[in-house]
Amino acid sequence: MPVVRFKLFILSLPLLCWLMSACSPDTECRTANNIGMQVVFALDSMRGDTALVSFSRFDSLTVQGVGNDSVLYDNQKAVSSIFLPLRTDTNLTSYALSAYNRRDTLYISHDNNQVFVSLACGCFVFHTLNSLNNRGGLIDSIEMLNATIENYKQDNVRLYVHL
Repeated sequence: MPVVRFKLFILSLPLLCWLMSACSPDTECRTANNIGMQVVFALDSMRGDTALVSFSRFDSLTVQGVGNDSVLYDNQKAVSSIFLPLRTDTNLTSYALSAYNRRDTLYISHDNNQVFVSLACGCFVFHTLNSLNNRGGLIDSIEMLNATIENYKQDNVRLYVHL
C-alpha cells in the first residue's frame, strides 16, 4: 500500500506543479500594467522669429480629480511630467491643475476599450483620446502626441503652460 501511494504521489507531482504555476496573483498583473495618460509640460516662448519649446518644471504643482477628493499631486516640486489615470465608467475625465497661483481645468474626452488579458489578470481598460480642452489661466495650449493609451510608458499629451 505505501508503494502505491508513493507512485500516485510521483505521478501527480507534474499535475500539482502545473496547477500551482497556472495561478498567479492579480496584484502582479495590475502593478505590471498601469494604464493612464502621460502628460509632459512645455513652455511656449518666442526668441526672434523662431518658436522654441523648452520643457518646464513646476516648483509646486497640485493636481486633483474634479468631482472627487482624489489629490494625485500635492504641491509637488520639480515636476516636468505627470501620470493621469482616466475614468473607466464614463468617457469624460477632468482634472484641476494649479501652480504659481494659477488654476486650470483639463477636460479629457476619451473612449474606453475593455481588453481581456488572461484569467489571472482579467480585463484591462485601454483608452483612445478624442479631444482635450481646458478652462483657466495656467494652460496656454494642448498638443495630443499619442491618442492611444495602453500603458504609462509613452507621452500622450503636451501641455504648453504660462509661467
